[in-house]
Order: sequence, then structure tokens, then C-alpha cells
Amino acid sequence: MITSSASRPAQKHAGFTLVEVMICATIGSFVMLGLLSCFGMITRSGTLLYNYVDMEDQARRGLERFSEDSRMASAIAWTDNTNVALTIPHVASDAYADTITYWWDATTDRSSATYQCVLRREVLTNSSGVTTTSTTTTLIRNVQTFQFDRWQAGGATGVQATSSANTDQLQIHLTLRKQGSERGSTSTAIVAATNLVVSARYILRNKH
Repeated sequence: MITSSASRPAQKHAGFTLVEVMICATIGSFVMLGLLSCFGMITRSGTLLYNYVDMEDQARRGLERFSEDSRMASAIAWTDNTNVALTIPHVASDAYADTITYWWDATTDRSSATYQCVLRREVLTNSSGVTTTSTTTTLIRNVQTFQFDRWQAGGATGVQATSSANTDQLQIHLTLRKQGSERGSTSTAIVAATNLVVSARYILRNKH
């Protein structure tokens, strides 16, 4: 008896060739690069927006405080266009007065990226005729440029004042510049946010 057996064909194992692997790796690299670029763009945009919002908030609160003091001021002492002292009543029930000084502290190097120069407010309290220790607070940070303008009342636009005696209105010009994340760290990858603020003219209503 003659018998025959047929051998089964060898099974082929599915796989990728080297060319296919290289093509997939290249495509994956492009996809990953695009995702990272989008993530970086979103991060930079978010940080820039945060910096603008933070600067606007600081400027608004600082100008509101200056507005309250200037409108209560009965006298002004003009040192220069970055330093002004206002005399305001201590309390309504006495005849004494406090001295509040606003000045631009530009001691930090303005050529650096952080611009940590600040607008400060110093209060020299006069309680019952006795002057107490002054207290200083920082109103606005990251102030790149700053100046006070003084005006006389009159006319549609007013006239530039030349002395403390004829100063009836005060105005603030400042430029804020902030770079870095909301945690305060500096990053050259984040475009610096710059904001120019020009206040309204504050009338010294109680000035004699």
C-alpha cells in the first residue's frame, strides 16, 4: 500500500518592515511636535493674559486709593514728578492732619526683564498733635515708567501748574511691564506684557 502525506504550508507571521516602522515613527514625531507646539502656545497665551489681568487689577486698585486721598487733600507738597505729598484730615472730629506721600521707587535696575520698580504709599499719622511712626505700603508693582502731572483748574483742558500753590488737579501716567509666570518666576519664553495707564485728573476738592 502506498501512502502519501501532504505537508502544510508554513504560516507567515504578520509584522512591520523596517521602512514601515520608520514611516510610522516619522509621522508620530510630527504629531507630537504639533501637540507640544499647541501646548506651548496655549501656555504662553494664558500667562500673557494673566499678566495683563494682574497689571490691570493692580493699577485699578492703586489709582482708586490715590483718588480717595487726593480728593480729601487740603494741601500738596510737590517734590518732583515722581514724588508728591498730600495733607489729609486725620479724622473728621479733630483739627490734625496726616501726611501721605506717593512716590515711585525706582531703585531696582530698570534694564532688567522683571521691572520690579513700584509705586509706594507712605502714611505719617498725626494723632492729637503727636506724629507716630509712618507706615509704607506697595500699591503697584512692575512699574517701568512713572510720572505725576499737575494742573490748574480752568478751561476745557486746564493749564499746567507750576507750583504746589496753584496745583488744583493731579494726574498719573505709568507703564507696567511684566514677564514670567503667575508664580513670579521669570521666563524668556514668555513675551513681556506691557500696559500704559493714564489716569483721569483728580481734583483736589478740599485744597485751600
